[in-house]
Amino acid sequence: MPQPRKTFLIGAGCQKGGTTWLYNHLKKSREFAHGYRKEYHVFDSLDLPSEDWMRRRILRQAERAIAAAQRGEHADAEVIHRASMYADPELYYDYFSGLLRRGPRFRAAADLTPDYAMLPAERFCHVRDGFETRGVRAVSVFLMRDPVERTWSQIRMQADRAPDRFSIPTEQVLAEQHTKPVYELRSRYGDTIAALDAVFAPEDLHFGFYESLFNDESVHAITDLLGMDPVEPDLGTRRNSSTQPTSRLPEEIAKEVARHYAGTYRAVADRFPDVDLLALWPHSRHVLA
Repeated sequence: MPQPRKTFLIGAGCQKGGTTWLYNHLKKSREFAHGYRKEYHVFDSLDLPSEDWMRRRILRQAERAIAAAQRGEHADAEVIHRASMYADPELYYDYFSGLLRRGPRFRAAADLTPDYAMLPAERFCHVRDGFETRGVRAVSVFLMRDPVERTWSQIRMQADRAPDRFSIPTEQVLAEQHTKPVYELRSRYGDTIAALDAVFAPEDLHFGFYESLFNDESVHAITDLLGMDPVEPDLGTRRNSSTQPTSRLPEEIAKEVARHYAGTYRAVADRFPDVDLLALWPHSRHVLA
């Protein structure tokens, strides 16, 4: 009996939506062909002007690695490899296809870069077709989180990584900065949903919610999509969770941010009418109730 085609998963986000936890869960499976990192940041830094800083950073790292190699010193091959994928994206498809060909037991590989949520449909189409020509099925997973909580979590993560970044409490940062592109562009779920729906067949696409991710049913739906046997999830662990103290958001701040993201709440409610969004995302009451 012929084996089903191997699968590549391009994760579409969202940032602070559980993708790190998901990747570490998939790595527990002997059927998962993981590479040297969870996030490769190839297409976001190629396509999106807001993310070209990432490409410049990787290229600088690659220059330093090449210089080290020229001196006969140890060189970071991973950053050189990532730079090569910027120069020729066909190498991206070859790399992941190669991971899958390492042995018959490997069923799926993945690049879970949350910033891919900002990619246009044209790029997802190129990714799908690039793997199709190599005999690999491409699928996508998009995990969504209440936009108010997602943005606040992103701010708390930034405060964790650079304690001197903000001089005011994170909830006040949220109130003052939630309209900035660095936050807003990552919460336009309606745009991501439309792009994915335009490219992937329903059976090659999974939409999920951070708030209901951490249970057997949700996780098994993703491994089923990838053609992998289920793996027992570690439901007691959260990855990349902030160490910043959290408190209940002041109601006025939550309302202001939720209403700014009214289009996102409505787009998700329209696309998933069977989901009780008021229960799943309590801040949606400021828009949908």
